[in-house]
Amino acid sequence: MTYVNSVLGKEEVVQYEANVSLMPFLNRFVFGFVLLAGGAYAFQIPNAEKIGGISFASILAISLFLCGLLVLIQPIIAKETTELVITNRRIIAKFGLISRYTIEINLSKVESISVSQSIFGRLLDYGDIEIVGTGGTREPIQFISKPILFRKKVDEILHH
Repeated sequence: MTYVNSVLGKEEVVQYEANVSLMPFLNRFVFGFVLLAGGAYAFQIPNAEKIGGISFASILAISLFLCGLLVLIQPIIAKETTELVITNRRIIAKFGLISRYTIEINLSKVESISVSQSIFGRLLDYGDIEIVGTGGTREPIQFISKPILFRKKVDEILHH
């Protein structure tokens, strides 16, 4: 939680820390593992044809394997580089590894928090939230684990 720690004010304390769910990326994980398996299988293909001294099967295997790793690593990076906390004063969210997008909303300026969950989201307890601030500003945050609990924690802190 490096970004959040760097922006906390004096006497500001983290009350709740939310996480990004990996469940919405399940299809991506399946596809990534299929690519990895395809790469592993391609290594078993007899090395008959060669392109520039390297067998076609080896090129195919390495390509499938690298594509599989790229497909698998993106959601993990997204999860690990997202910070979402509620402090005693505000909601702070940070997204991104190389580029950064941040949201900081004072709790006193939050008008409402809406939660959107698909059928799978309800079953697996993840969803999207949209924080509406005074003046109509809308800040959507996707794929949050336990979005109802997040909304409840904001309400508890506001009415404490």
